[in-house]
Amino acid sequence: MAFVVKFAKSVRNHWKKSTFAAAVICYGASYANDKLKINNLMRKYCEEASAAGSVLGQQPQRVIVLLNPAANRRSAEDAFQKYCEPILHLAGFLVDIVKTDSEGHARRYIEELQHFPSAIVVAGGDGTLSEVVTGVLRRSEGNDKCPIGMLPVGRMNASSGVEAAKRNRVEEARQLAEAAISIVRGNTAKRHVMKIEVITGQEEEYRRPVYAVGSFQWGAFRDILCLRDRYWYTGPLREYMAFLVNSFSSRPTWECAADITYTPPCSGCRNCGATEKKAPQAHSGRWWSTFTPKTNGSTPGRDFSNVINEMCTKEYKIEGKHSEITVGTATEPALEMKLSPAEASSFSFILKSWKRLQGQLEAAGREAIEARTVQILPEMMEKEKYYSIDNEEYDVKPIRITLLPNAINMFSSQRKAQIA
Repeated sequence: MAFVVKFAKSVRNHWKKSTFAAAVICYGASYANDKLKINNLMRKYCEEASAAGSVLGQQPQRVIVLLNPAANRRSAEDAFQKYCEPILHLAGFLVDIVKTDSEGHARRYIEELQHFPSAIVVAGGDGTLSEVVTGVLRRSEGNDKCPIGMLPVGRMNASSGVEAAKRNRVEEARQLAEAAISIVRGNTAKRHVMKIEVITGQEEEYRRPVYAVGSFQWGAFRDILCLRDRYWYTGPLREYMAFLVNSFSSRPTWECAADITYTPPCSGCRNCGATEKKAPQAHSGRWWSTFTPKTNGSTPGRDFSNVINEMCTKEYKIEGKHSEITVGTATEPALEMKLSPAEASSFSFILKSWKRLQGQLEAAGREAIEARTVQILPEMMEKEKYYSIDNEEYDVKPIRITLLPNAINMFSSQRKAQIA
């Protein structure tokens, strides 16, 4: 009892030191607990990968990993080495790691690749994935048999449904390991892609199209979110501080003045597609059995050359000014366009933006408009005005967005609930 009384007096007399010691102990206990959970989690994933890689008589498959070491404030490489690379090696893959060193490096590498590997893995964010998809679809042969895997080690991972800002250590390890093990399991799914072309005049140089898996964004929300790193000193509150400070400024694009033309969705006709691509045949066993020669004959895809749809070419026009324009892909083969009305006040914009950062509110706007193609013609192309394609900045130009249904194969996680 005397010891307890003496200890209580010491805590009272040295309350500053006691508070600091308690904080250190709590942090250490939390860190140790997270470390234990991560080790147990990685052990389960590594055991599954090792079991898959220990099968005898199988030819090792070559996998190219395009790693963006500058992603997520230069922490992407460390996360990849901790939670993804061991799983790929234990599965028996021949892993070639290519580190990108500049913008467009991943796209150029894919375009110049002589032979496609068994799979292409992207270790980065939305921008790196967009570069890889652009490189694949720009090739004349259009090799859609090579599946693409996404390891969300970047800062912005909307294309893979991961929000990095909300992940704790354990959840980050789970998401990255799950993305890596999905490549081992070989479950793939078709993904829609947006083809984005700059509309050029007769005297302007032709620009090759860019392909996106995520979304197109133009407006004040995008402009202010790009300024968050200026407020690094506020730590995890930097996004909120960016909107609090810049929502009263005239620099963001508060009015997206443009003439918008869109065509309705079409399931297939002779105008938008002559021949439908044949869906991949069901297969059993490991995922690379997709690439082995098939003995049975292939079934031709549906021919749309005789299908007539007069609504396919019908154009609808929207004029006016909007606070934000977003275009993305829907579950069905269609584009989803949202047009946000002008903001009532800066304070309401701040509250809406904070809710969007927390995931409680989607892009504010009217009911989504479904389309097959969207053409955006800005009234004025001012300097230092940008829009985002898969969270990468581009100068504001007249563009045409076209939906490419089921254009690429991507690995998907279908057994996430089995590992807890």
